[in-house]
Order: sequence, then structure tokens, then C-alpha cells
Amino acid sequence: MNRILLAITMIFVLTNGLLAQRKTRDLDTQKQDEQKKADATYGNNDSWKDKMIFGGNVGGSLGSTYSFFMIQPMVGYKITDKFQVGLDPLYIYSSQTFKNYYTGNSFNLSVNAYGPGIYSRYLITDNIFAHIEYLGLRYNYYNESTGDNITKISNSMYAGGGYMPGGTGVYVMALYDLLYDSNTSFYKNPLVIRIGFVF
Repeated sequence: MNRILLAITMIFVLTNGLLAQRKTRDLDTQKQDEQKKADATYGNNDSWKDKMIFGGNVGGSLGSTYSFFMIQPMVGYKITDKFQVGLDPLYIYSSQTFKNYYTGNSFNLSVNAYGPGIYSRYLITDNIFAHIEYLGLRYNYYNESTGDNITKISNSMYAGGGYMPGGTGVYVMALYDLLYDSNTSFYKNPLVIRIGFVF
């Protein structure tokens, strides 16, 4: 009789132990499933700050007859790991001195250009990306020889691509202006090469 009671007790203890292990395993599986759902819903808990991108490009030169300065900051947002959109406004100042060979007099031509820019970029690989951008520039220039102060508007739609080793840091890209007009476009050539940085 004692052996029967001992056997029943052992079976009861083992059964409860197995049921407890199964319940623990089921709870772990449930927690993992809940975490996967949360990751899918909230993007692995990344905040919007983690998806922000900053960068741009700056350039300039100083000389006795020509000075040039430009700045184009960039603020972007990663919609996915490969696709981003953002703003990249542009400001340019240039000043150039000309000499009239007939009169011997010199005069200065200074230009201020500024305007909004909006872009989208798609990472084809970790290093190569496609880029499209709209840039609207308002620019005025003052000609001392004539006393004229002229204002123009330039609309550009750039398409092209670039190379960025390592996915962040310095990049170089070539863009072509699809709306290029020799009468109104700010640049003398529809092809633009840029070197910038992003982090």
C-alpha cells in the first residue's frame, strides 16, 4: 500500500513539474510574440529623433577680383531604411570685379541667391544613392556700371545620384537640371557636381 501511495505521489509531483515548465515556456513564447508585434508597430521603438538626418555642403573662395560663398544645410527624415525625404535650402553670394578695357574703369557685379529646396533620396546600395530635388532660387544682382538692380526667379528640378562610402560621412553626387533654361537658370550649365556631408 505504501508503495502505491509513493508511486501516486511521485506521478503527481512529476506531472505538476512538467505542467509548470510548460506554463513557463508558454509565457515566454507569449512575451516574444508581444515584443514582435510591438517592434512591427513602433519600428523597434525607434523615436523620430533616431530617424533624423543632418548635413549639407559649404563652399567658398576669396580673390582680388572674385569672391564666392555658398551654404546649403540639409535636414532629412528616414521614412524607411532606404528612403528619405528632407529640406535643403540654398544661399549663395558672389562678387566679381570687371574692367572696362575701353575706359579703363572697373566696376563690381554682386549677386545674392537664396531659396527653398526639397529632396528625396533612395539608397540603392550601402554606398550608392539616387537623388531628386526641387530648388527654387530668387536671385538679384547689382551692376555698378549701369546702376541696375535686377531680380530673377530660377526653378530647377535636379535628378541624379551619388556615392557615399560607408553610408554616412562625405558624399559626392552629380545632378542634372531637368528644367534648365539658359535665360532664367542661375547656373550656366544644367549639370551640377556637389560634395557634402551627412551624419
